[in-house]
Parts: sequence; structure tokens; C-alpha cells
Amino acid sequence: MTTSATARSGTLTATRTDGATSVGLLLLRLVAGALLLVHGIPKLSDPSGVVGAAGGLGVPAPEVAGWLLIAGEVGLGALLVLGLLTRIAGALVLVQMSLVWLLVHRPDGFLVDGQVNGENAILLAAAGLTLALTGAGRLSADAGRR
Repeated sequence: MTTSATARSGTLTATRTDGATSVGLLLLRLVAGALLLVHGIPKLSDPSGVVGAAGGLGVPAPEVAGWLLIAGEVGLGALLVLGLLTRIAGALVLVQMSLVWLLVHRPDGFLVDGQVNGENAILLAAAGLTLALTGAGRLSADAGRR
């Protein structure tokens, strides 16, 4: 059960996460986690491509950065799907996708040929921020750990 403190007339009252909120958080976790997994799992078969891309962007220690990207997409995607360590995973997704957007997409600008550039990274960063702030909800492994 998720609770939070809400200020009301100078007093604090506990509010519970309702069923609809938990279902919404479940759907957000499943979609964001699945997207990360779909991007990360194929990279496991050719990590040299990711390492080369990181080097081409001028990222320091491209081998480390490439493997961190792959591990982040696969590992954090799995954690989100399970709803395990969700606040931490969400914060790390926010950091990772912000870096992806800044390093890969920002040099071309926000709009390219009238299309949003890097919208997946932006949406996944927003999902990560949301889950870092809210947690996983009742329908998660995190809820079972309490």
C-alpha cells in the first residue's frame, strides 16, 4: 500500500494510492520497461556497435559507456516490468534517457524536418521521472516487499 502525506488546513493526512492509480502505474511501468527491453536486448548480440557509436559521439570511456547503456536498457527495463526497486530504476532511467537525448539527439535540434527528434528518449525520461516520484503502485514487486 502506498501512502503519502497531504497538507490540509495545516494538518497532515495520509492518502492511499487507489486502484486506478495502481493500474495506471502498472501500465506505465510495463510499457516503459518493454520499450527499454526491446531497445536493449538486440544490442547484446553486437555490443561493439554501441561502443563504436559512443566513441563516435566523443563519450569518454566508450566501452564502459556502451555497456552501461546496454545494461541500463535491459536491467532497468526488467526492474520496471517487475516493479522492483522502481523509484531507483525510474531515477536511473531519467538520467540515462536524458544523457541519450543530450548526446545523440540534441545536436540535431528538437525538431528535424518537422518531426520531434528523440521522442522515445524524452518520453522514457518522463516515465522515469514519474516512477521515481510515485513508486510502482500496489501492483508490483515493491508492494510485496513492504
